[in-house]
Amino acid sequence: MYAVDQIVADPELMDGLERSLREDAPAPALREVKIKLTSKCNLRCQMCHYWETTREDSLSTERWQAIFAELRELGCRKVHFSGGEVFLRRDFLDLVESVIGLGIKANMTTNATLVDRERARRLARAGVNSISVSLDGPTSKVHDRIRGVPGAFRRSLRTIRWVQRYADGKKPPKLRINFVVMNDNFRTLPEMVRLAGELGAIDLNPMPVDEKGERKRRLSRGQIEEYNRELAPQVAELRQRYGMTPDPARIHPFGTTPREIGLSRDGFYARGFFERRPCLAPWLSSFIAWNGDVYLCCMTNGRMDALGNAGTQSMLEIFQGEPYRRVRRSFLAGQHLKPCHRCDLYLVENARLHAALGEDGAFREPPRAPSLPA
Repeated sequence: MYAVDQIVADPELMDGLERSLREDAPAPALREVKIKLTSKCNLRCQMCHYWETTREDSLSTERWQAIFAELRELGCRKVHFSGGEVFLRRDFLDLVESVIGLGIKANMTTNATLVDRERARRLARAGVNSISVSLDGPTSKVHDRIRGVPGAFRRSLRTIRWVQRYADGKKPPKLRINFVVMNDNFRTLPEMVRLAGELGAIDLNPMPVDEKGERKRRLSRGQIEEYNRELAPQVAELRQRYGMTPDPARIHPFGTTPREIGLSRDGFYARGFFERRPCLAPWLSSFIAWNGDVYLCCMTNGRMDALGNAGTQSMLEIFQGEPYRRVRRSFLAGQHLKPCHRCDLYLVENARLHAALGEDGAFREPPRAPSLPA
């Protein structure tokens, strides 16, 4: 959820959120939308299958631009573009500039391997708020092995430096580094924080690998305990050195208690949060796939029935429509989707919003809240 501080400080927005939670009233505002522009990717990552995509239905430039205008009318403050790899769309920077032209902040995630000097100059000057670059190791040896393409590490770092250089005196986009934490690279996390700091990043985001079923790349209990004992103190010290947030979730992404560690070992990175309280993301944010299908978030993309399609429906119709409201009622009744329990994306934001709402953590009991398919 975008800018929780601003949400909490806005009495009208908080009143609308409380009313929606209490009375099944319309959600107060669609503050943030993540858009997965493509499922195609030019890399061949070990932990991902997007690179296997050969064909996809995708919305046109014009339809995306119309959607952006609809989002602004719904109160959207931020759009986050991701893929696949966003630069595989030739119109990507046109779309970014369209969003910014509407007064909406534009963030993006990229592997940064397809950016030439011209694109770097345009990106540096477009007014992008934040760029998250995916790096899965502090050296080319580690990163390129995981990403499956030689030279990927070198090209990603080159793009970062180009964008910073070509800002032409303007403030360059904020840089974040996304690091997928797996059992064969977790010991490099302190080095990753150091690399991110030296690159001028404001944060290093450790992302436990999303993996269901049998453990292949997830950390074992012993590895998590090793991380907490030997590496987390180094991570905390380095984050402080480079001015990154001391948020415990960044330092201990697998939790610290025996129960949290056990849940993380099995891939349940929400660590029981949604057994106690509802996720509030469906009241404030949304996710749109490349073909226009709308879901709650990236974790539910393709793991639930679409709530509508932005290619054929307005975002107002979808966000305030019955499928969305049915999900909200189910969440309030403690009936979350299975992917929710594997998601750590909004744990901090959820905790802060629940605290601001003054709740005791108990689920509410709306009438006849239907259960949803997993």
